[in-house]
Amino acid sequence: MRAREWAVAAASGDPTEYDVPTLPTWRVERGFDGGLAFASAAGDPPFIAAEHPVEVRR
Repeated sequence: MRAREWAVAAASGDPTEYDVPTLPTWRVERGFDGGLAFASAAGDPPFIAAEHPVEVRR
């Protein structure tokens, strides 16, 4: 699902009214050294992680 499509549907009301699925709920973890990780539920291992995340400009 493209982020732009979800953002437009969300700005117009409930995204499910436009057959756009709701966003999943993720758990975010931050390490002591600044690392970042995302997991789907409390007991699940992270599905993506970055040891040294950096800010980016769009």
